[in-house]
Amino acid sequence: MKKLYCILILSLLLTTTSFAGVKKGKGDVILNKYSLEKFIRYIRGKKSQYPIGFILSSDGSWSTYWFCPERDACGGMNYNPTIKECEDSTGVDCGLFARRYTILWKNGINPGKGKESRIKKKWSDEEIIAKLTELGFLDNNNSSTSTTSKKKTKKYELKGERSIALSWDGYENLIAGTVEFDEADYKGTLKIPLPNNDGTCDGSYSLQKGGKGTWQIACTNNMGAAGTLKWTETGGVTGKGRDHNDKKVKFTVSKKS
Repeated sequence: MKKLYCILILSLLLTTTSFAGVKKGKGDVILNKYSLEKFIRYIRGKKSQYPIGFILSSDGSWSTYWFCPERDACGGMNYNPTIKECEDSTGVDCGLFARRYTILWKNGINPGKGKESRIKKKWSDEEIIAKLTELGFLDNNNSSTSTTSKKKTKKYELKGERSIALSWDGYENLIAGTVEFDEADYKGTLKIPLPNNDGTCDGSYSLQKGGKGTWQIACTNNMGAAGTLKWTETGGVTGKGRDHNDKKVKFTVSKKS
């Protein structure tokens, strides 16, 4: 019994230390409309999608997030490689904006803990926007983003599927699947079957200015990954990132036919 107790205490200490080493965001930041839309999707989730982490750049333009297929099953994530990737891509400081439903980013208004910093999944878009505005993460220009963003960004009408080839450290062969595009809204969904009967991965991507964007997937084997991508209107897509165990993930999406 004493040995079991010691192991339990050590496990708790290791988990606490792992999260304590994560770079949390601080300072003034205003989410742009793309980051706001992604944060709302992060809070919403879907069946078997529990929010576990949201990364944001200090200029509010770069963001990505993770879901976990089971509640409390992904507590030991290493966010730092993705934070570094964010900083390399943007040239500004990045950090953990939210963990689960609590906004950790401290800006002089948000305490970063407790009820005052918590977002509820059942809230409407307007309630989430109002809370973010109250905490100083949105200005008046962002307050109507939820209802107008699609009209402002709609430039393309292409929808369909393309093939995707994905390499994932730990898997010997390439993983093949399909990705569904909805470029009218600068976002899409993807579904990838894993080899060796390991299950499937469901995820999404979101595009930003200049053909860049972010992606994330959650898999039925309790794994997941997230990262950045590059896209051109007439070409293909390449992406890279890390999984929950800090293993490299890369993919290529075929060009338009």
